[in-house]
Amino acid sequence: MKHRTVRVALVLLVIGTAGVRVGTAAGSISDEVRAHWKHTRDMMLTIAGAVPEDKYDFKPVPEVRSFREMLMHMVTDTHLHVGYAGGVSREESERLTAKYAKLKTRAEFLKALEESYDYGDKILAGLNDQNALEVVTGMRGERMTRISAYMHALHDIVDHYGNLVVYLRLNGIVPPSTATRQQQRQQERGQQPEHGPQHQH
Repeated sequence: MKHRTVRVALVLLVIGTAGVRVGTAAGSISDEVRAHWKHTRDMMLTIAGAVPEDKYDFKPVPEVRSFREMLMHMVTDTHLHVGYAGGVSREESERLTAKYAKLKTRAEFLKALEESYDYGDKILAGLNDQNALEVVTGMRGERMTRISAYMHALHDIVDHYGNLVVYLRLNGIVPPSTATRQQQRQQERGQQPEHGPQHQH
């Protein structure tokens, strides 16, 4: 009974984190994990792809990373954090990402970012309801479950998404998710009947 309660709580936690819509019947933990991973993949690749190459060296202030450095950080961090969920050590993750040290062009950075999510797909393909609560080693040597390590990876990605929103806004670029919502609202207003006031919630 206790194990079932933990399992249900983890499913609810995963569902609530990334805001992905799911059906009325909850799937397995691993299904929910992969659904949210795909959501954050689409979200991050879209916002990273919205910045032109001539803005890659932009910094909001001198003390922080440039956009180029942010992408590199995300590539290595995504490998690192999701790797822990698969029982991969920091040293092994760093060996895997060494090939990205000399990236230069926008196309190269976007390809590397996509590859980091491909790597996550591979790791999460091995996560299932039976091993989700197995204990692995995290970033600072702490012991945690596989599902908890995945949640750390997800939190890190969402954190960096917030960073990129600021970079885009400071360059006069509307984040793609916001642009899509604005377009949807405009279409909805265009379809509304002309008579009577319209209320928004």
